[in-house]
Amino acid sequence: MTAHLDPKKTALLSLHMVNDIASPDGKFGPMFSEQVVARHVIEKSKALLAYGRNQGFTIVHVAVRFQPEHTDLVTNSPLLTIVKDLDALVEGTWGADFVEDLYPIDGESIVTHQRVGAFQDSSLNQVLQQAGIEHIVLFGVVTNNIVEHTARNGVDYGYYVTVVEDCCSAPTLDIHNASIENMRLVADIKSLAEIQA
Repeated sequence: MTAHLDPKKTALLSLHMVNDIASPDGKFGPMFSEQVVARHVIEKSKALLAYGRNQGFTIVHVAVRFQPEHTDLVTNSPLLTIVKDLDALVEGTWGADFVEDLYPIDGESIVTHQRVGAFQDSSLNQVLQQAGIEHIVLFGVVTNNIVEHTARNGVDYGYYVTVVEDCCSAPTLDIHNASIENMRLVADIKSLAEIQA
């Protein structure tokens, strides 16, 4: 694994840090927010974003969003069925918007998708290729879905992958830890402090 993060070749990917998923008042709040709060994920992610911006990393914000009435949603999994049942992540609503403390700034890319992983049927790979990216650094909610799925796909697309462990969370700490252990064979696992160092 490459320990040094070359700013010209590194992208920081904020994954699903939208209100319906990462906020206590979001549609998925009862499922995900306890660990977001307990692990201080928003605060740590804010510090990570600030670091990435200061270093000159390419910043990409990935959001899962659907059209009203979920006309573009394929409910072929329990998770996606729950999205429809909760009427969650609808384009143009507060729930589908980014958490205030992690909002994109001018010049940062926003990638929207409708599948479990960020690469599938999205512009993510094109955005990264156009920026000359070789190494992607991931954080977000939830660890065992968007983060792990994107880490594995990222490796398949040829990127070096780093996951910032304490800027991620899952429904429970046990699930988070199991997912992190699953990713150790495909990604470099770092803490926020290790990245900043």
